[in-house]
Amino acid sequence: MGSVIHAFGMRCLIFFIATGLCCCAPSNLLRVHYQLPPRSDELAGNQIFLSFKDAREKKTMLSESAREALSDFSGNFTLVVGQDAGGEKLLGAYDLDSLLKEAFKQRIEHTGIQVSEKMQLETQIEFVLKQFMLDLQDRKWILTMSYQTNLLKDGNVIISETISGSAERLKMSARRDAEKIIGELISDTINKVNLSELFREAGL
Repeated sequence: MGSVIHAFGMRCLIFFIATGLCCCAPSNLLRVHYQLPPRSDELAGNQIFLSFKDAREKKTMLSESAREALSDFSGNFTLVVGQDAGGEKLLGAYDLDSLLKEAFKQRIEHTGIQVSEKMQLETQIEFVLKQFMLDLQDRKWILTMSYQTNLLKDGNVIISETISGSAERLKMSARRDAEKIIGELISDTINKVNLSELFREAGL
């Protein structure tokens, strides 16, 4: 009987450790929650190649005050994608560029488009990051983000859309509130792009 109780206790311990690892990002990573919009299969059947370009003048993403408040931050993130049905999916660890590219890929695939690794596809979409800066002023987080979406056919830009956004959040907990404002603004700005309208205007 004692051995059975001991084995059960060990299984419970392993379960709680595994759960903790899944739910809590290491202290040097920020956990970003990207929330997908309601699913639409309007563009199902289309296939596209996705590329990413970092066109920021300054590649740093933290102001000096933000960097001091997040002194343990390595510059990398864990990405969690919220499904429209209510579930969540942990995708892994990313730097800023790969984080935004992966979030945008999830957004594209959520419309029924297949994202291919084949660069020679005639239809391509380019995510151009223009601005991403997290600042801390008077105990308030301020985040600004801007990007351009280019739809290309045979290497030529057919149509472009630029989307910008900003958000503010009171700093109660440096790490937790920074994670929230980043996840909320990424969700808001990436979900603003109207892929159906872009494809329609491009005649695709």
